[in-house]
Amino acid sequence: MFVFYTAVAGGIGSALRFFISQSIQKTKFHAHFPYSIILINLLGAAGLGVLTGAVTSNDPLLLIIGIGFFGGFTTFSTFSVEAAAMLHERLIGQLAVYLLVTIIGSLCLFATFYQIGQRLF
Repeated sequence: MFVFYTAVAGGIGSALRFFISQSIQKTKFHAHFPYSIILINLLGAAGLGVLTGAVTSNDPLLLIIGIGFFGGFTTFSTFSVEAAAMLHERLIGQLAVYLLVTIIGSLCLFATFYQIGQRLF
């Protein structure tokens, strides 16, 4: 049953990612920089941080929501494609900002929200 629940949670996460991405891509800002991918990955890191801080490592919610929902919601593959495209187009400044904000931001948000999850629950 865990596989089924994890798959459903992954589908919900993927659908939410699609909705957020489409909403942001309709704005004029997205044309030059992948803001939606950054936002999605930062939100995912924060959410997974709260969850991981709030539940024990053997809690089924960590599997269902952590692997399922957040696995479907966040997107390392699209992050990689966007980074490779910037490198190919020699947009080194944009690439540096994209990498730093995504990687450092995700780590910092995860750590911060992990602490919040531990204190709240």
